[in-house]
Amino acid sequence: MSTLGVFLLLCAGFAQGTFGLGMKKQAPMKWESFWLVYSIMAMVIVPLIWGLLSSDVFFQSIAATPWQAVAKALALGFLWGVGGIMFGLSVKMVGVSITMGVVMGLAGGLGALIPLMGIEGVTSMRSFPFVLIGVAVMLAGVWLTALSGIKRDREQNVPQQGGTGAGASGASAAGKNDNLKKGIILVVLTGVLSSLLNVGFEAAEPIRDAAIKLGSSPAGSSLPARAVVVFGGFLMNAGYAAWLLCRNRTWGDLLVFRASAPAGAVKAAGWAKITGILWFLPLGLAGIVAASLGSMGNAITWPVMLGLSLIFGNLWGYLSGEWKGAKRSFGLMIVSAVVLIVACLILTFKDSF
Repeated sequence: MSTLGVFLLLCAGFAQGTFGLGMKKQAPMKWESFWLVYSIMAMVIVPLIWGLLSSDVFFQSIAATPWQAVAKALALGFLWGVGGIMFGLSVKMVGVSITMGVVMGLAGGLGALIPLMGIEGVTSMRSFPFVLIGVAVMLAGVWLTALSGIKRDREQNVPQQGGTGAGASGASAAGKNDNLKKGIILVVLTGVLSSLLNVGFEAAEPIRDAAIKLGSSPAGSSLPARAVVVFGGFLMNAGYAAWLLCRNRTWGDLLVFRASAPAGAVKAAGWAKITGILWFLPLGLAGIVAASLGSMGNAITWPVMLGLSLIFGNLWGYLSGEWKGAKRSFGLMIVSAVVLIVACLILTFKDSF
């Protein structure tokens, strides 16, 4: 991987680990209003503008691709969108730390391995075992990150979802344990669906191939493909937000410039747009790097980007005081960051061994 590629992936990991900060600026907008604005910016406007600026054959490449390939890319994006909505439900049932650990682990592992195993003759490639080792080390780092989060919550006396209090009755405890089991099943399914974003990027390769045949540069060719996949996710995310807006009768919340709008509504809408830009930025950058790495591009850039995002995300968490009063678990988080860095190095320099 070139020095520029490494730099772009660092930027991608930073943006991926940073975009969630905007979610904390939602108030006073309702969740569904904020989510709709964010989804439109992240999954429609930014990919479209970036794609048109990067490729003169943006729409032509999509039109030149067999409809079955486009439909498959859209469907995988839609299913990834389902996983995104289920993420919130998983957090409510089993807590943030467990959800993040399981989802990031499955999304990173399956999102890398499924495209990898779909490459013809991949097992005979010299770098194949190092990719597997890198993914395995990455999963270990994700597990340590999740474990540090769970221990942090215990040190800070944060109540765990699905837990049982000392005075809980037998029936209540059984009910909570049953909910925890359901929550674990839900979070595993969420992780599997979340991996489909990168699987969708791999499935959209015919669009990238069509763009190159039509004269697009390799770097610009990845944008039409990724735009189609995330548009599938947009259909799910925007559809769910619109349903909530109808059910809760909160469409007026989107009129942030109205006289009766609560103070800070315009600022919150601005944060939704910034969050959307930061969400797609890493996907676009990773796509550029993936296009330069050949057939293993998506399988390599995906886990590296997620690993770096965990590191930067925990850094932001430390700076914002999330690890205050949790010295032991913070030390474990540092160890997990080192493991993730090692995994990123293995995957980045797999061809140098």
